Amino acid sequence: MDTAATQGTASMFWLILLACMFIGLFWLPARAQKKQAQELLDKVNALQKGDQVILPNQIIGTIVGFKDNALEVKIAESVKITILKTAIIGTLKDKDLAAKQGGSK
Repeated sequence: MDTAATQGTASMFWLILLACMFIGLFWLPARAQKKQAQELLDKVNALQKGDQVILPNQIIGTIVGFKDNALEVKIAESVKITILKTAIIGTLKDKDLAAKQGGSK
């Protein structure tokens, strides 16, 4: 009778361990992605006129104005576009900093 109870306890342990691993595999990456998105949102909210931003398709532009939740970005001489803040995928400061850190190693 003791062996049956021990086997039941052992199988329950492995089932709980497997469930925890399964939850961890989905929760950890989602948490990291949420943290990264929040960091980008904070950087976008801190932007000022004259800052350079990276837009989709690797277009680099300079901020020339602000609207409610949009930005006016100059992408070429006499060419200004209005984009949503959520369209920004990075800032040029971030790329320069990463290049400097990578080059000094």
